[in-house]
Amino acid sequence: MPARVLFQSRGIYRLISEAGELWAEMGGALRHEALNSVNLPTCGDWVLADDPKGCDRTVVRFLLPRRTAFFRKLAGTSVGPQVVAANVDTVCLVSGLDSDFNPRRIERYLAIAWESGARPVVVLNKADACIDVHVRLAEAVSLVSGVPVLAVSAMDGSGLNEILRYAGRGETIAFLGSSGVGKSSIVNRLLGRSAQQIRETDLHTGRGMHTTAARQLFLLPAGGLIMDTPGMRELQIWSADMGLDATFEDIKTLAEGCRFGDCTHQTEPGCRVRDLVERGELDSGRLANYFKLSREAEYVELKSVHSASWVEKERWRKIAKGVKKHKKRFE
Repeated sequence: MPARVLFQSRGIYRLISEAGELWAEMGGALRHEALNSVNLPTCGDWVLADDPKGCDRTVVRFLLPRRTAFFRKLAGTSVGPQVVAANVDTVCLVSGLDSDFNPRRIERYLAIAWESGARPVVVLNKADACIDVHVRLAEAVSLVSGVPVLAVSAMDGSGLNEILRYAGRGETIAFLGSSGVGKSSIVNRLLGRSAQQIRETDLHTGRGMHTTAARQLFLLPAGGLIMDTPGMRELQIWSADMGLDATFEDIKTLAEGCRFGDCTHQTEPGCRVRDLVERGELDSGRLANYFKLSREAEYVELKSVHSASWVEKERWRKIAKGVKKHKKRFE
């Protein structure tokens, strides 16, 4: 039977299907045939599971193709992708209108969101605690051409109805952002109940404290679904070719006016992009972030190709060793 993954943690799943909500575990074949964690079910995935036949437990047998997937590089020095969210229609990129407000971080999240295939929306939370909301709002709008930017407050509920416009019947929205920006508080407000634990604001930093430990999908009263995710202290790009082009579309367009078609916007003469930076018409910080994210994406791609090549060589080395050992048995 088809089912949707509401929750996943350490091989244990909570599914929803025509049979209702069920606990599930992964089938052995699915676990052993998966090349890596990307090929295993995560929150938001559609799967095929055994008919529970009146029980409240079942077994997940197959992972169905994803419509959208939000990837990031594995944290730390590991080289590999991690699926943050699957089958999401709208990604709400949450940033605080307090000390957490960071234009460069918004650009990073936006690049990864565009790459996922989902529709990005920038949500600026804590409008109740900001005295210059309009200034911050205008700054965010200038970064994300064509992307909706919403100023909301989880504290008093203002602006949250705008988010519900993207959560119609059958629609899935996910909240992504760093720790303490108020994602769980927004989720509780939208659900009309305390589904997610929240903690008091840290008096020293003025920011909320990290509480959500796992991704979880909730059903909204109107029929949509909403996903809360843990705060991300580290969000490294895995693949963002299309995402970078969409996020920095202005730089890509300006580059068409450069003298050289392969201009790197560093030292080449006749660089239209660098010329506008010097004239103050293009933010130097934005250009620097474009360079930074591009280098990061290229580095990860090179590392992943090198890693895949090494794995393939190691596989053939083991095969050759096994063949040699097999021959010795018959000598």
